[in-house]
Amino acid sequence: MSSSGDSGRRFLIIRFVLVMAVIVLMGRIFLIQVIHHDEYKKIGDRQWVHRIPINAERGSLHDRTGKPLALSVTTWRVGVATSLTETPNKLAGCLGPMLGLEARELRTKFKRANGRHVVLIKDAILTREDKQRLQREEAVTMKDMRSRAYPYDGLAASLIGFFHHETDQDAAGGLEYSLAGYLAGEQGLAQEIETGVAGRNLGRVVLAEATHGHSLDLTLDVELQEICERKLAASVDECGAVGGSVLILDPANGDILAAASWPLLSSRNATSSDLAVWNNSNFTCQYEPGSTFKIFTMTSLLRHGAVDTATVFDCTDTRFSWGKMRNSDGHSYGHLSLMRAFSLSSNIYFARAVENLSNREFYRDLVDFGFGVCTNLPYSGQAPGSLKSPASWSGRSKSTMAIGQELAVTPLQLGMAVCSVANGGFLYAPRLVTTIRNDDGQVTEELPPVRLRRVMPEPLAALLRQAMGRVVAEGTGVAARMDWINVGGKTGTAQKCREGKGYTPGAYVASFVGMAPLEDPRLVILTIIDEPVGNRHYAAQSAAPLFSEILREIRCRTQWLTDVPGQRTATLLTPDPQEQVTVPDVLHLSVPNAIQQLKISGCPAAGAERDGVVIQQVPGAGAKCPRGTVVGLTVAGRPLTARGADPICPDFSGLSNRQVRSLAARLGVPVVIRGAGYVADQDHRAGVVLAGGSVTVRMEAVWD
Repeated sequence: MSSSGDSGRRFLIIRFVLVMAVIVLMGRIFLIQVIHHDEYKKIGDRQWVHRIPINAERGSLHDRTGKPLALSVTTWRVGVATSLTETPNKLAGCLGPMLGLEARELRTKFKRANGRHVVLIKDAILTREDKQRLQREEAVTMKDMRSRAYPYDGLAASLIGFFHHETDQDAAGGLEYSLAGYLAGEQGLAQEIETGVAGRNLGRVVLAEATHGHSLDLTLDVELQEICERKLAASVDECGAVGGSVLILDPANGDILAAASWPLLSSRNATSSDLAVWNNSNFTCQYEPGSTFKIFTMTSLLRHGAVDTATVFDCTDTRFSWGKMRNSDGHSYGHLSLMRAFSLSSNIYFARAVENLSNREFYRDLVDFGFGVCTNLPYSGQAPGSLKSPASWSGRSKSTMAIGQELAVTPLQLGMAVCSVANGGFLYAPRLVTTIRNDDGQVTEELPPVRLRRVMPEPLAALLRQAMGRVVAEGTGVAARMDWINVGGKTGTAQKCREGKGYTPGAYVASFVGMAPLEDPRLVILTIIDEPVGNRHYAAQSAAPLFSEILREIRCRTQWLTDVPGQRTATLLTPDPQEQVTVPDVLHLSVPNAIQQLKISGCPAAGAERDGVVIQQVPGAGAKCPRGTVVGLTVAGRPLTARGADPICPDFSGLSNRQVRSLAARLGVPVVIRGAGYVADQDHRAGVVLAGGSVTVRMEAVWD
C-alpha cells in the first residue's frame, strides 16, 4: 500500500514538473513572441534579412540620326559557394569555357576558398543557354549587373563621358554625369533572407520596383564628330601644338553638331594618365579670343553709329592717350576704311574707332552677346569667361577689349555669338538634347530650340557676313578660301597670358571662326590651335587651313552641303521624318525571324551569319533611324523554334508579368499567367516542343 502511495506521489511530482516546464516554456514563448517581439525581430532581421537595391536600367544616348552613343547592357557577377561543390574539377571544366577562364585557374580558386563563397567574374556576358546551364548548378551564384557600352568607343568621349557602376558609389563624367537626372532612373528595393550556407538564400521580396531611366536623342552628328576629331589630331601633330578644339554649330537653332577637343581618346580600353581626355575644352576652357572678337566690336560700332563703312582712320598712328598700340607684326597700313581694316585685322583701327563708343554702350552689347556668363548647356564644369564691368576698366581697357584682349571667352560662347551673325541677328541658347524617351521608346518630352533675343537687325547681320566674306576673299583668311563654295570668317592670333607672368613670348592661340555657305549659312565652324610652333602660330597658317580641311571633308562625306556650289536650289538632305523608321525589338528571336522583322521595317541586318538567338541589337529597339540603317545583331546559342512549325518553350523563370508577356509575344508562345510578382514555376519545361498548347506560369511575390 505504501509502495502504491509513493508511486502516486512521484507521478504527481513528475506531472507537476512537466506542467511547470510547459508553463515556463509557454511563458518564454509569450515573452519572445509577444512582449519582446519587435526587439527579437530586429535582431533576427539584422542577422538574416538584408535590404538590397534593385538597379534601374540606365537610359541610352543617341545622336541626331538615332545612332547609339551609350547603351546599357546586362552583365553577370558569377560566383561559387564552394561548400556546396561536390565535384569541383567537373564544375571548373564546365564553367571555364562559358566564362572565358582557364579550368586550372578555377580549380585553384576553389581550393583556396576552402568552403567560402568566391566570385569568379564580375562582368560576364551570358547567352540565354549559358544562363540556363548555370542556374542548374546548385553551387553557382549569379547576380545581374548594369554595364555601359559605347558602340563608337573613344569617339566623342570627352563629350559623352563615362559611367561605371560601383558598389559604394557610381562614377560618371561628361553628359553621363550632367544628364544623370534623366538617364539614371530610380533604384528599387528588395529584401533578401539569407541562410547559414554561403551562396544560398531563401529568396527575395521586392519592396519597390525600379524605375528605368529615360533615353535621350542628342543634336550631335557622329559623322561630323569623326571628321573633326580626325582632322584636329592631324593639325595638332602638324603644327606641333599642345592642344586644340573644333566646334560645329547649326546657326538656325543653336544645335551643337560636333565638339572635338584635344587630347583625344583613341579607345576606352586604353589607359591614359591625362585626365584632360575627359574634359571638352569647347565648354570648360576660356581664352583671350584675339582678332575674332573684332566681329562683335564692329557690331557695336555700327549698331550705335560710332562709325560707318566710309569712316577712315590713320592706321600708322600708334599713339593713344593711354600709351601705344601697333598692328600685328608692326604692319603700317596707312589710312583704312572699316571694311578694309576688318579684312586686314588692323588693331589700330578698332582701338581708335571704339573710342567713339561709351563704356556703357560697349559693355552692354558684349553682355547681350552672352559673354561673361555660363550658358544653360547640360555639361558640368563650364567656364563663365571673363568680362569686367566698366567700373574696373583702366584707361586702355576699352581699346584692348576691342581687339580681343583683357577679356576671356569660351569657344561655345564665341561660336553661339557668331551664329547670331549667320542667322540674321538672333542669339540662341546652345542645345544638346532634342528628345526624351521612356524605357519603351515613346517620346515623353521634346526640347525645342530656345531663341533668347535679337542682338542685331538683319541688315547689320548681312553687312557683317559681307565683311567676313572679304576676310576670306582678300584678307587674313585666304587659306580658308574654297573654289566650290563661298565662305566667310575671321582669324584670331592671340598671345597667351599666363597667370603671374603676363603675356608670354612665343605662346599663341590661333583661331578661325567661319560660316558656310556665306549666302545662306548652314554651319558655323570654330577651329582653335593652342600654341602652334613657328609660323604656324598665325591663324592664317594653322586654324584657317584646318577649317578648310574640315569643310572639304564635310562636303565629300555628308549631306550638310549637298547642293552647293551654285545657287541654292534644293533643301538640305536631312532625314525626312516620313522616311524614318522605328527599329523593331528582335531580342530573343531566332535569326530568320529577326531578319524578317528587320526587313519589314526597312532595316537590313548584319552579324546574323550563324544560326541561333539574337541576344543584342544595335541600334536598340525603338530607335528612330533613316530607312536602310543596318542593325547589328549579336547571335548566340540555338534558335528558340523547333525544326517544325511548333515553337520551343522558353525559360520564364524569375521574369515579371510584363517581361513574360513581351517574351511570349515575340516568340509566338501562348501564355496563361496565374498570380502576380515573378515566375516561380511553369507547367512546361524550358526547351520542350509545344505541340499547339499554351504555357501556364505561376507568379509569386518572392522569387527564389
